[in-house]
Amino acid sequence: MIPRKRKQRAVLSCNDCRRRKLSCNRELPCSRCIRGGIADSCSYRNDAHIEEEENEDRVHNLSHVQSTVGTYGAEDPELTAASTDTTPVTVAELTAQHLERRIATLEAALCALKDELKESSQSEPIANANLTVSSGFFKSHSYQTFYYGPTNPMFVPSHFPDLRPFMKRIYIDSTLSRLRQDMRGSEKRLQASRPVGTRVFSLPNLRSALPNRNIVDKMVRTYFDTFECTYRILHAPTFWEDYRAFWDTPPTHTIPYSEMDAIVLAILACTLCTSTHETTRYDAYGSTFRGKAIFWIRACEAWLSHQSHKHRSLASLQVRFLRILALSTTSLKTKMYYIEVQNLVSYMLSIGMHRDPQILGSRCSVFEGEMRRRLWATAVELELQASIDKDIFTKSIPSRSSHDCKPPRNINDSELFPSMEHLPPSHPHTTYTSTSYLYQASKSFPLRVRMCTQTNTLYPHHLSAAEKGKDEEELQKAISMLPQWTEPHTLQASTLLDLQLRQWLMHLHKAEVLHLATAKSGHLHRNHPSTRYALITTLEAASSCISSHLRLIDSDTFALCLTRFDYLTAAFLICHIAYYASVSNDVMISRLAHSLFATSTDAALRVLEERCMRPGRGNHKYWFLSAACSLAGMQWERQEEKRRALERLACERVCRILYKELAAKEDEDGDHEGKELKMGAKGFSEVCSFFPFHFLFGLSISRHCIISFLLHARGSLLNWNNP
Repeated sequence: MIPRKRKQRAVLSCNDCRRRKLSCNRELPCSRCIRGGIADSCSYRNDAHIEEEENEDRVHNLSHVQSTVGTYGAEDPELTAASTDTTPVTVAELTAQHLERRIATLEAALCALKDELKESSQSEPIANANLTVSSGFFKSHSYQTFYYGPTNPMFVPSHFPDLRPFMKRIYIDSTLSRLRQDMRGSEKRLQASRPVGTRVFSLPNLRSALPNRNIVDKMVRTYFDTFECTYRILHAPTFWEDYRAFWDTPPTHTIPYSEMDAIVLAILACTLCTSTHETTRYDAYGSTFRGKAIFWIRACEAWLSHQSHKHRSLASLQVRFLRILALSTTSLKTKMYYIEVQNLVSYMLSIGMHRDPQILGSRCSVFEGEMRRRLWATAVELELQASIDKDIFTKSIPSRSSHDCKPPRNINDSELFPSMEHLPPSHPHTTYTSTSYLYQASKSFPLRVRMCTQTNTLYPHHLSAAEKGKDEEELQKAISMLPQWTEPHTLQASTLLDLQLRQWLMHLHKAEVLHLATAKSGHLHRNHPSTRYALITTLEAASSCISSHLRLIDSDTFALCLTRFDYLTAAFLICHIAYYASVSNDVMISRLAHSLFATSTDAALRVLEERCMRPGRGNHKYWFLSAACSLAGMQWERQEEKRRALERLACERVCRILYKELAAKEDEDGDHEGKELKMGAKGFSEVCSFFPFHFLFGLSISRHCIISFLLHARGSLLNWNNP
């Protein structure tokens, strides 16, 4: 049965009154439109077009709602069906069935938009013209990556676009390439020829791992002349008293491992590679002295592993600090060094070394309180420098608000003794004492932490010229206030105080200097006053940094050479500036860059060669610097023959180091592979990690073994297990 169509009523009201559902007097214009001030828009439409237009508007509105809802996954099937149904409906039905639904849908979509905007504002920082993402770089891939940022020495080569293509080009078919292939083949053949089995060695006590007393005395004195001039870990009078008693008293079966055993081993480990040797030998894992130092490091780790945390002693803390220095000088765990320093500082925080010792009252003597201040000051200096080298600023780096431990006093060790009741006042800063470095470094520590905070962050603040000028003024003022000691034994302390401030002059202007790579022929950047000033300041600071390290090496002091990399950053910056200054129209910058490049790069290569040869590690950094020096030098040469000679020189420098190591390569074949040693101990129960090594001074054991300290209740064994 076909339903009868309902007759449509004629529309008699004006369009506006009909839309608002109000009564209309049906005049033109109607009275309501006149009162509303819209008499000009009062009109009447044809009845035949009204329903058609309303349905078209309805379809259009519902299609818009459907697309809006579909964007947020809230599509309504009823709305979809309604959008395709063009059957005429009344205005009341449209309002009741769809307009209310449309309002609810739009409200839901608005809530979804608000939630999305809220989440994005929490997860992403607000864009700011003064904020730029730190452009660090990664090494390796997948979960094996390592992150390095702007203050890392290798950051400059990563922004030297022409360096890596140059290295790849000159490496192919070079002597260096063939030499490295031969060395790798020799190492693989040696590893394949190692006998499979277990060799057990033992020692009666830790003291038997020491060389003769003359050698130990010399190395301990070297330690006090170098490391103890800066980082205060030991108290000299009490140490020398215990040290003499240590040699006069033979080890007993009841106490085979004294605290002095571990301290002396740790001193030897961090000093051996910094000492001068005439008969250094090498193998596939570095120098033999590095292998001996690694053995002593593992022995100290075994000793630390069974120390009581409840009955903690000063010696256990001192060995922990000495171990960190040994890791740095031997290039052991270089990728984990930052984490090792962080662990040390976390340990110090957990035992409250960051708090003022006076809080403990009678539970802490005057002597113990001053030693706590010295150790804490040393810990924060080590962590700050590790953060600079790694380019990661962590919240654990103490600021004035995170610790209240005062800096140590500027007094000599002879003025500090265990039975004292009151600390003497500090000497003037112009008077050098054994604690002068920590005393002076504490004054500039807040400034250096602030500089590290500004640089080593994901969103570093872009400093204006005025802000840079203010920071540089503070740095220059701090440098000018450093005391000028003239005694020879003060050279390392005064040099380190200067370097740790002057390095920030390089980092402060580094971003502007590296911007030169964006347009090699863009003279406008070089002639800009701020860029010109940044170049001059960076060149001056970098040259001074390299000269300071060279003076230390000339005085046979290698501690800073093996524990810092600021001279490598300085050398890369000089090469970078010289490379781009060669095409600059600024005559003064070109001449200054060329002059400093000719004098400073040779000095930097000499310092880095010492850094590579002593532990026998780190040749890849020397290869990068050698290539950078040759690439920059080629820009100043116009003769093709000299340019090719510089290309060859880049590889020949590295080859000379490798030839030195090959000439001093130790014979791996010997009759020492079956010897047995036993180290007796009671109460030990710990297993140390494995490492390849060379043994002691008078006893040679193959480096191609793996050592594990096996300490158990009946005794202690040193096991070398071939993999």
